[in-house]
Amino acid sequence: MAQTFPHPFRCLDQRQPIQDRLRWVHERLLIIDRRLERLAFAVYQPRNDLLSTFVSHNNRGPNLTFYDAPLAAIPSLQALVSTRRCRVIHDMAAELPRQSAHSRWLLEHGWRSSYTVPLFREEYLLGFLFVNGLETGLFTDTLRERIDPHLELLGAVLSQELSTGDSLRVAVQLALKLTGLRDPETGAHVERVSLYSRLIAMELGKRRALRSDFAEDIYLFAALHDVGKVGIADEILLKPGPLDAKERREMETHVERGSELIEEMLSGLRLVADPKVAMLRHVVAGHHEKLDGSGYPLGLTAEEISLEARIVAVADIYDALSNVRPYKPALPMEEVERIMQSMADRGQIDPECLEILLESREQRQAIAAAYIDPFLQGTGAWWAGEEGVGPRPDPHVSRN
Repeated sequence: MAQTFPHPFRCLDQRQPIQDRLRWVHERLLIIDRRLERLAFAVYQPRNDLLSTFVSHNNRGPNLTFYDAPLAAIPSLQALVSTRRCRVIHDMAAELPRQSAHSRWLLEHGWRSSYTVPLFREEYLLGFLFVNGLETGLFTDTLRERIDPHLELLGAVLSQELSTGDSLRVAVQLALKLTGLRDPETGAHVERVSLYSRLIAMELGKRRALRSDFAEDIYLFAALHDVGKVGIADEILLKPGPLDAKERREMETHVERGSELIEEMLSGLRLVADPKVAMLRHVVAGHHEKLDGSGYPLGLTAEEISLEARIVAVADIYDALSNVRPYKPALPMEEVERIMQSMADRGQIDPECLEILLESREQRQAIAAAYIDPFLQGTGAWWAGEEGVGPRPDPHVSRN
């Protein structure tokens, strides 16, 4: 008689979060050897040379998440990339340099053996798999031969997971090019908002029990927050002064237009059921909602607005106030902080997200300096009429 049983290859089920799939592989490793206490993957972001903890699972002890460092600051890992070799450290206390925060964390929490495997897609570095144990001399040739097939499977799963992100990123870039043809500010604005959002998410991840890939996902999806503006007419989108009531109603339709666009995009990429895309939907649909119900399009209140939408809302408003727009000049930083603190005090934006952003002054300044709007380069008064835009508008007008 035929028999049925649960599907044995759970880590291949793309409907499951990557954290759960990595945990399943780790459980298989623990069957081989209970001393394989930690399994983690750090993803490499070539855009800014950052190596960031993407997903990890510990059998016991604390977990290192929401941590990143420039790959350039870790010569030992750079050497593995250039040679495409794996590495075993038998006694981390004796062999591992203590310069990096990551190394110090590992040693302080008792990890003594490590096995590091760089993952590539063709010539491109995806990141590093790390397996750690609490005993020295753990990773013998025999043990590595037994666990390597599991790590190879996990590497393929991670590569596919990152390919999904790459597909979305390409779609994001295409959408941004479409909007960028009409608004030169768009590209720099979305990159700043994405980085501010990631900055907030990294700190929130340390304070809360967020999934370890939360910050990387919000960086990707925040870039699409205003994608619906491709459907807004130029005379409204680029109007130098305030919008009238009819124009504002039309501008506000960019949220619904954006939601429709991403559903078409997700359907075309066959990603409708991917567990990550719920965050994308929340960001696009909810980044103009306010905690007190005064936002749009649905007038949602605090408990109805997702954390990712709250984060992007704070990042978006901050960037809109602190930079030149066709309808306003940039405000002084003291004024930006005063306005946003007032919004938080009135219960409109998330106070914890704002607190994190405002306390990260150096990171904010670095992001702003790295991504300057094209029309600001070489001029200090694009909005003031010298370029034919019109009279200087009220700086406190905002379209967020």
